[in-house]
Amino acid sequence: MAEEEPLAELVLEILRRRRRAKLKDILDELYPLLPEERRYSSQVIERVMRLLARLEATAAVLRVREIVSGPVFRYVWYDASTLRRLIARRPGQRFNRTQLSQILNIPLSEVDRLLQLAVERGWLVRLTPEEYQIPQRMYRVQKMRAWKTAKRPQFYQVRFGVQIDVPQQLVLDGFADTTQTDELKISVHGAVRLVVYTTSPERWPEERLERIMRGMFAQHGITMEIYSNRPYIETTQAYEAKEVEPDEKPQELELDEVDVWLWVGKDDGSTWIYHYTRRLGVWEIIERYKVRG
Repeated sequence: MAEEEPLAELVLEILRRRRRAKLKDILDELYPLLPEERRYSSQVIERVMRLLARLEATAAVLRVREIVSGPVFRYVWYDASTLRRLIARRPGQRFNRTQLSQILNIPLSEVDRLLQLAVERGWLVRLTPEEYQIPQRMYRVQKMRAWKTAKRPQFYQVRFGVQIDVPQQLVLDGFADTTQTDELKISVHGAVRLVVYTTSPERWPEERLERIMRGMFAQHGITMEIYSNRPYIETTQAYEAKEVEPDEKPQELELDEVDVWLWVGKDDGSTWIYHYTRRLGVWEIIERYKVRG
């Protein structure tokens, strides 16, 4: 599935630009240089349809069934990702079905399916059969785990490269001096942070973030946790759900998108920083760089 990620970005870009597209439109733009017998082959169609199904499951696109004539119908896809951006920008605002249909450029007859999904995920609150409200509060949910070593501790220190907010528990356990910091204490040789911005923090309990963290570790072969049972390694972890202002959410992050940062301290005093994101169920590194001590 990892190789399908660039294809997903292209599909979303096509829908953002066109607002609506038939399967033929998408295939023509994705594979303009392929001869028609290959462009419309069952193999290509099945691959793109699987991809569209995953995008639909994440509320990035909406599939609409349009009647052409009598029993003949076709599917048309609409860009639905605008809804999540709208929710992040306008906390507390009310909309009716017609207004949302116009804003999202989705037929009124089909907008109910998207609204139902948004209500189930806590993105919208249904006030009446016609009126919906964006929740007034935005939360930052995060889980952190950190490791420090008693073996040559003076050589290790995790540096974030920028100032971030860490949970209070890291301070209480002696892994950080303050909750707002650009580094952890000397001897801390590793840390991981999972962050989600959401209107429904109850959907992101610590157990869920723990499962996500372990799945990402397994996928990328990260061994920090495996070696944490050594007698000279001390581990701490913390979970926190905190109300924040909507503009504190980074613009590049979608609502309810898990953002993961991993910091690995080296014995030369530097820190390697790995930034992960999960798209279509696959974790991938979107940036990797070193911070010197």
